[in-house]
Amino acid sequence: MQRTLRLPAGEFLYRDTGTPDRPTVLALHGMGRDGSDWDATAQALAPQFRLVALDLRGHGQSVRTEQYSLEAMRDDVAAFVDVLQLNDFVLLGFSLGGVVAYLYAQAHPARVRQLVTVDTPLPTTWEQSAPPAQAPEGVRHDWNATTQLFPELHTTNDRWWNDLARIGCPALLLRGGEASWMPQERIEDTARQLPDARVVEIPGGGHPLHRTQFAAFVGHLARFLRGQE
Repeated sequence: MQRTLRLPAGEFLYRDTGTPDRPTVLALHGMGRDGSDWDATAQALAPQFRLVALDLRGHGQSVRTEQYSLEAMRDDVAAFVDVLQLNDFVLLGFSLGGVVAYLYAQAHPARVRQLVTVDTPLPTTWEQSAPPAQAPEGVRHDWNATTQLFPELHTTNDRWWNDLARIGCPALLLRGGEASWMPQERIEDTARQLPDARVVEIPGGGHPLHRTQFAAFVGHLARFLRGQE
């Protein structure tokens, strides 16, 4: 079910699958995607879990803003969690959404029961071609989000790295292995800074492993949520 609500930054759309009496998974999508990226995951986890998928600012049907930053997106999630009165929930994030998940979990560690990220290290300084100033044809999200967030996603922020130690909940970091363009050793580095984390590689998954290797992804996710992995 799609719903909208007003947060300090504006109107946001989210998808809500399942019932509030079930354990809640809050899922955050990657750059250029929206909450529909988690539709198949929501169906696979039902009926044991409720999955709530938020369109991040600048994406899907959520508000477009003049300024974009990772901490602003973190604050959007914090406001969203407060409005929905979520407590003791699972936080799931892919790529951009995975970084936002790290930032939220370190700022609000008491709210998060478990953390799962998909092929996502915390940002570090590394070389990658900058996006063009103008949006390529067919882009559906606000391209300003891509251009403004790119420097933050490629710069080491010592405070963020130090604050990973605040995330005390169990964490599962899934990675796509050699098929991914994301630096895989940085995912290991991220896990080492977390008090209770493990890394699981899904061979051949690449970066969007929750789509390319869906069955393996859901299997690992479901076992972790049930405390079996």
